Amino acid sequence: MTILVTGAAGFIGSHVCERLLARGDAVVGVDSMNAYYDPALKAARLARLSGRHGFSFQQLDIAESGALAANLKGTLLSGIVHLGAQAGVRYSLENPRAYIHANIAGHLEVLELCRASPEIKHLVYASSSSVYGGNTKVPFVESDRVDNPVSIYAATKKADELISSTYSHLFGLPQTGLRFFTVYGPWGRPDMAAWIFTEAMLSGKPIRVFNHGEMWRDFTYVDDVVEGVIAVLDKPPAAGRER
Repeated sequence: MTILVTGAAGFIGSHVCERLLARGDAVVGVDSMNAYYDPALKAARLARLSGRHGFSFQQLDIAESGALAANLKGTLLSGIVHLGAQAGVRYSLENPRAYIHANIAGHLEVLELCRASPEIKHLVYASSSSVYGGNTKVPFVESDRVDNPVSIYAATKKADELISSTYSHLFGLPQTGLRFFTVYGPWGRPDMAAWIFTEAMLSGKPIRVFNHGEMWRDFTYVDDVVEGVIAVLDKPPAAGRER
């Protein structure tokens, strides 16, 4: 199979690419390589993939109208793992336009590629546990109402789910959205708690604690997320259905 992975230079995306290549799939990776955090880390992740049999990479902004279709012309894709997005909850307060552009416009362009490519059997895309917003009932379940996002980032991810549901209904696109809970592990993002805490400890600096330490958070190891993504990718829902 040939799988398109958006956000291929990202934390989860690079691990997904590695896993797909290891089982013999061809992988087309795309990423904008933006500077939200040090692009050198993204380049280092890509360096681990470059030269691997079956891997190709294109640097492009998926949110640019028609960019995916133009750059992938002639490539027959079996499936898409769409992980490309503008991440980070706090940064969405500073630069909301980046989230509308990358997360909503980018998601729409991926859906349009699927719509124009009937050979694509399944789109697996990253939503976020952030969509649960102000819900106080725990544990969360998929059937919970998610009408109250409390960040711009979460609102864009909820919008993605709604747009996907509509495309599935109108055009019969088999899709699965996954609500990831804070993923950690090797090659992780430097703006996340595990790395911020580690850096502070190694440099002898105090750890910033919010809400007086009265916070709980679920974390998911990256290998578990990757196994889940691959397992879902291999079992698309019936045409016209979305999970």
